[in-house]
Amino acid sequence: MNCFPKRRIEKIVISGDVIEWVRYCNPINVEPREHSIFKDIEDFESKRDDNLFRARQNIRRIIWCNITPYTKFLTLTYADTVLDNDVVIYDFKQFIKNLRRKGFNVPYLYITEHQKGRGVHENNEGCLHIHAVLFTDDYIPYEIINKAWGKGYTDIHRLKDINNLGAYVCKYLTKEEFNLYHKHSYHISRGLKRSEVLTTDGYLGDWGHLYKNIIDNTDFIYSGVEEYSYIAPDGSEHKNTFLYKQGIFNHSKADNYYED
Repeated sequence: MNCFPKRRIEKIVISGDVIEWVRYCNPINVEPREHSIFKDIEDFESKRDDNLFRARQNIRRIIWCNITPYTKFLTLTYADTVLDNDVVIYDFKQFIKNLRRKGFNVPYLYITEHQKGRGVHENNEGCLHIHAVLFTDDYIPYEIINKAWGKGYTDIHRLKDINNLGAYVCKYLTKEEFNLYHKHSYHISRGLKRSEVLTTDGYLGDWGHLYKNIIDNTDFIYSGVEEYSYIAPDGSEHKNTFLYKQGIFNHSKADNYYED
């Protein structure tokens, strides 16, 4: 039995053509350790913020994996004030059913949000509305989408005006909405493609440039060094840093992500 913990030095996440590369300054443990069960030493607020970070991360990666030329980004609003999130969930399901009756099968992702400005005028927390992404290979006329919703105003945003749809949409999942509705503040339909995660997990010294082809053929548009803290079993705080890069895989340089 190997007495050394399994470590990770690098991680690559492939979401469509978007590449995320993480390299840790100090290798991190990837096997369950004793400190992972010390729940009482975790700060609740930090844990909740971490859950929000992962939710936003999941949203943008789902969009990167599934975006198509006819993907639509919508805002669906109500003519009459709706403050019940369960009503919104039901109405959106009916919206999808109405599109399917017209022959459009549209996998989706959506986020709910309060209209705070409207709430000021109505003296409430603000009517709920929906930011939705419909993943489709078909052209769907505005008239069909608007009629399928039928609850108020329908706005279809121009994707060419949005530089990074995944990063843009995930910002609509605010801390206030997530704290209020948690996992019910956003919804992702079944059957959507998920990111591929590649790691150099292994024991000490078990490293290598396994993903050189991906890194060499990615046009990185963002790079930064970040720091995070973690608590050891003895209660002491430790810090680690990691390099994070994000870019687009250049298919003109290489046919695929892996070397032949």
